[in-house]
Amino acid sequence: MKRIIAITFLNYFVSGGLTLIIPLLLLYRNVSLAEIGIVISILPLVFLLARMLFAALADQVGWAPIFILLNWPATLISTAIYFFANSVPAFFLGKTVEGAKESAYWAVNRTAIFSLSPKKEEREATRINAVIWLSTAIGSAVAGIGLAYLGFSSTLGIMLIASAVIGIPAAFLWNTWKKDAKPRTQNVVALLDPRGRDKTFWLVSFALLFNSLATYPLITLLLPVFMDQQLAYDYLSIGLAFMLYNILAAVVTILTLKKPLGVRRVVVQSLIALIATFLLADSGLYFPALFLALAVTRGLGIGFFESMIAKVTKNRSTVSVDIGLLHIPTRLAEFASVLSAGFIAQSLGYLPVFAASGIFFTIFSVLSLHVLKLQ
Repeated sequence: MKRIIAITFLNYFVSGGLTLIIPLLLLYRNVSLAEIGIVISILPLVFLLARMLFAALADQVGWAPIFILLNWPATLISTAIYFFANSVPAFFLGKTVEGAKESAYWAVNRTAIFSLSPKKEEREATRINAVIWLSTAIGSAVAGIGLAYLGFSSTLGIMLIASAVIGIPAAFLWNTWKKDAKPRTQNVVALLDPRGRDKTFWLVSFALLFNSLATYPLITLLLPVFMDQQLAYDYLSIGLAFMLYNILAAVVTILTLKKPLGVRRVVVQSLIALIATFLLADSGLYFPALFLALAVTRGLGIGFFESMIAKVTKNRSTVSVDIGLLHIPTRLAEFASVLSAGFIAQSLGYLPVFAASGIFFTIFSVLSLHVLKLQ
């Protein structure tokens, strides 16, 4: 697990930095919000297609080689593309490769956790999200400080170095690969067949969709651009704001690991999300408080998220593929939402897209509670 944690930390240090750097760099180069949305929207689409293939391969040869041979090289290549990019098509290519690296990570992350942490799957999967948010926080802070004092090229250079370092813990998984690799009788096509999953499985998939609709467009596109264009935050302030957001989400996650996932929690996190998102567009000086309130909801919601996934996949022999199938509607929704969010915000303002986020999170919370109460 220490090697998985190290890969996770470095992976999301880079992702946290790139999440801020890329939209801000495109804005700096006078690319419109709608065009930025198009560039960013390719990532979940690639994620959807590549993840299923990587998951099927992982269930045949084991999870370790996906980290070694796919996640690390794709992270390094995508960051290198951004470092040298000087046109919108080049950034589009970078997002395509970045989608592949994210696919490789998430195709096997939970499979590795379930394999290495028997009888503690839900808690360890939730804990790894705290690691993700802490590393994302550090990556965001480094990005903000780097952009403020070093510029875009030097900051991307830091991310490129971190991408290369992922190869060290990945290499130590080599022996794990040898132990994990077992011959499989099923071929890739058979593994990808979605039939044979029950109604609860697809209900979980439906619930996950709403969680991503609530968070993905906000974090990857709308909020960094909103801070830059509407609030006139400088790069340092944006980076520190995202650092605090991710740290708070991680702290809430850790503090509530042993707390029950019940009606009271659903009501609290839904009310916070609705109030914060409906007020966000015209918040002015109160923006930081509302932004951090959203971090609290994310930390509270992740327990529901991971518990649902573990409930319907942890005892199956095709864990990687099952988790990938669960996320098919989610990735399609992320693609469509980011693609449309830029156009909506540009033509109608930020209020409709911010408010929709709170509504989607409430739907996710209610559906999650229903799923976890099913026998």
